[in-house]
Amino acid sequence: MIIKSYEIDKISSTKNKLILIYGPNRGFKDQIIKNKFESTFVGEISRVEEDEILKNYEEFISNLMNKSLFDDERLIIISRSSDKILKFINEIRDRDIQTIKIVFNSNILEKKSKLRTLFEKEKDLTCIPFYEDNDKSLSIIAQNFFTKKKIKISQEIINLLVNRSKGDRGNLNNELNKI
Repeated sequence: MIIKSYEIDKISSTKNKLILIYGPNRGFKDQIIKNKFESTFVGEISRVEEDEILKNYEEFISNLMNKSLFDDERLIIISRSSDKILKFINEIRDRDIQTIKIVFNSNILEKKSKLRTLFEKEKDLTCIPFYEDNDKSLSIIAQNFFTKKKIKISQEIINLLVNRSKGDRGNLNNELNKI
């Protein structure tokens, strides 16, 4: 199932435990992971790289199967996901582990990527693409920031900030936080 980045509110309504987020907009992806997953999640949160899972595959699977005494649910965020993780995804789906939500964070995935294709076609999986922001959307974000802070600023300075962000919302937020 595909959810567009402008339909982000649908994430909370989905019951899917496996979610793929991909694309070049690192700042927007980090913002969504923080605001929609980590801040609303009650339980243990783990961050791992795909390579760590592939190197210690059996150990990682057995840790997933063991239930924690303290936390009922777990959120696992797997960075740098690629087609190499398909075996892991299929095993998780076969075992139907209900207490774990896994977010696969990936960079740009080609249209013919097996990982992307799997998440787009299966109903029990969620896929969210994050494309680069355009100058207009970044400008709106900057204007909203200054309006909220009650700072009067010229459009020329906003344009300068947008140009320095190079199409990435994370870079823009860093520039705005410096102010």
